[in-house]
Amino acid sequence: MTMKMARLRALALATTAVIGIASPALAQDAQNADAADSTDIVVTAQKRSETVQTVPISIAAFSGETLGKQNVVTVLDLGKVATNFQTVRSSNTGSTRIGIRGVGSLANTLIEPSVAVFVDGVYVPRSGSVLGAFLDIEGVEVLRGPQGTLFGRNASVGALSLRSAMPKDEFSGEVTGEIGSFERYKLSGHLNLPLSENLALRVAGMGQWYRGPWHNKLDDKYYGGSDDASFRATLKADLGAVEWVLRGDYTRMNGDGVANFDFDPASVSPARLAFLQGAFAGGPDTNLTDREMNQFMATGLVDENWGISSTASVDLGGSTVKLVNSYRVWKNDQTDGDVIYLPVSLASRRSLFDSKSHNHELQFISPEKEWLNGKFDMVAGAYYFEEDFAIGELLNMGSSFCGVLVPAGPGRTACATYYNTNQGVGATDQDVFQNVKSFAVYGQGNLHLADPLTLTLGGRWTTDKKSGTYAQASSPFTQTLRATEALTFPGISEDRFTYRVSLNYKPNQDVLIFANHSTGYKSGGYNSGGGVPSLSVVDANGKLVSTKRLFTRETVKNYELGIKSSWLDRALKANLTFYRMDIAGFQDRAFDGVSFIVRNAGNLLQQGFEFDLVMVPSRNFSVTSSIAYLDSKFTDFRNASNLPGLTGTQDLTGKPNTFSPKWSGNVAADWSGDIGSSGMRWAINGNVSFISDQFVGTVNDANPQSLADGYALLGARITLSGPDDRWSISAFGKNLANTNYRPLAVYQPLGGALALNNTVFSGSTANRVQANEPRTYGVSASVRF
Repeated sequence: MTMKMARLRALALATTAVIGIASPALAQDAQNADAADSTDIVVTAQKRSETVQTVPISIAAFSGETLGKQNVVTVLDLGKVATNFQTVRSSNTGSTRIGIRGVGSLANTLIEPSVAVFVDGVYVPRSGSVLGAFLDIEGVEVLRGPQGTLFGRNASVGALSLRSAMPKDEFSGEVTGEIGSFERYKLSGHLNLPLSENLALRVAGMGQWYRGPWHNKLDDKYYGGSDDASFRATLKADLGAVEWVLRGDYTRMNGDGVANFDFDPASVSPARLAFLQGAFAGGPDTNLTDREMNQFMATGLVDENWGISSTASVDLGGSTVKLVNSYRVWKNDQTDGDVIYLPVSLASRRSLFDSKSHNHELQFISPEKEWLNGKFDMVAGAYYFEEDFAIGELLNMGSSFCGVLVPAGPGRTACATYYNTNQGVGATDQDVFQNVKSFAVYGQGNLHLADPLTLTLGGRWTTDKKSGTYAQASSPFTQTLRATEALTFPGISEDRFTYRVSLNYKPNQDVLIFANHSTGYKSGGYNSGGGVPSLSVVDANGKLVSTKRLFTRETVKNYELGIKSSWLDRALKANLTFYRMDIAGFQDRAFDGVSFIVRNAGNLLQQGFEFDLVMVPSRNFSVTSSIAYLDSKFTDFRNASNLPGLTGTQDLTGKPNTFSPKWSGNVAADWSGDIGSSGMRWAINGNVSFISDQFVGTVNDANPQSLADGYALLGARITLSGPDDRWSISAFGKNLANTNYRPLAVYQPLGGALALNNTVFSGSTANRVQANEPRTYGVSASVRF
């Protein structure tokens, strides 16, 4: 039996087990309408509250309760329940990729994200700032496909919306304690306080202490842990026709920020592997299935983000005017090293991210089906956004830098003298700054042509302005890592009109058929990565002659045909969407072994389908399932990055984009019941998620070394709850089969300098493979009042 056949068999067995856990319940209460109604999740994808089944958009929506049952506690876990949605973080926590339908951007440069992230209706410009554990989250919406009309810039392939719980007019609260694998301890809770007849306050907090799963053989310490704290306060005032919601939140992660990147021994020849092991204190860890590392460490992470927001809504006799204002700050300071990943001290890196942004949006929301004799309703608004974003990078020489990377002779002697003066701190120093101003006006109207037929037309005009500076200093001994360069970025000013056209047919209350055409875009921008050689040319007077630090906009055209349906008195819901996304001017990230360059690569086609299924045959049993197919290929990519060991470019036309698996999906079953007449209940959740083969490299070069096998993950939770759900105790596990898979692959830094290229095949190089989260388990206890 081949490895792939074995994996597919394991997936089939796991899926059968999940459904089989609860099969006896199928004989009970087959038509429980109340249970079916509990799956009608309310979303705000069109700026008004609607159920998922009535919105003509491909949406994966989840309540906070559902996320808890399936052990989804951070954004990085969401892909286990939302198909065609993937997240991955690199060696730096600030470099997090959020992708929908196989398209996304790593966040450690000035490139704009492809997926717009919103928290309580407020745009969050940097995806690295939402890595903290979910805190008192009421619901999550993954909007697949361009959302440019209502959500604006950087929603070019979709949007992620997180909604925290609102205050209630009651005194209530909850406290939860949790213990998990690798010495993880967590305490969280919330308190709801009615302050007066029309004023309520909700406060929530979380503290987590985590040792981490990765053991470093070199210093016999554990890594990958952090101490986290998070707080949120929400004040809601109902003042007759006015509702005013004030929010403030703060999150801090304090740890080492380590991600384990093991050396793939198959990516180099046995001779070069023996060289690494002999020359570098036994060499790196080469077991891709354990929790061991073997490298010099210089680590530290402090990540802080906080924000305040105000949402005021005025009822104008059916219509609503809403004003949203916010201010957010994100700061990330991380030292990761040794960045060469070897058990000697060569170089460490300190990365700094500092984002300050404010959003202001005025919305007008008409009543539904009241204007023009019930023939028309609409939403419209104006939006302003501004961000100051600073990126810093310091490369520090390690104690072995001069002896390994500088040739013997006077140069090495001079390097040693330089190192002894300041221990190599700040051998390269990069400072990048960008200011973005964006203004937009938008509107979307529904014209109800007849009882079953609705035409939706929407448009958004956006203007973006960018300016900034770039400065890179480098010592004489680090010019091969970062070249000295300084310039003021040429100003960028862009206008763009995006639109949506949708024809929706609703033959009855349980079926919605829709055809959508929508567009999106990402503005052009600046390359912020260090380059070798310099990416800019200036004359003797310091005037810019030419630069490779500019790239232009990326545009998306999206076509969808879908159906949302409910059957058996809503006990069965089945939603299917076929889609095609044509992306022009795709903003690709190329890598030359030392630095990254963003450029417009060509054209990309992403097409397929998304199928979501919910079955609720009784109040004690439910099954949710989702599967997605993705056909990815570049329709024009003739100047793609070549394989690492080769010069020039290659033609990748017809090849897939990275992180674009053909198949992904999940199945989850919930089974619960009463324990006699005690008022106590038991509940079991089992869940399986899977992804097929995909390229997981940080570069689009179709290198077979970065092609990762597909995998399936099994999770479960068992809960015992008291009368009226006043208390509960749970045991849970993630990745219960301890499956090994490859979330991310990166090229060995300085692979060329270490003579690691072309040793397996022409174009090959040494690969580093990020270790996946191992099997974890834990117990939790909650008290509610």
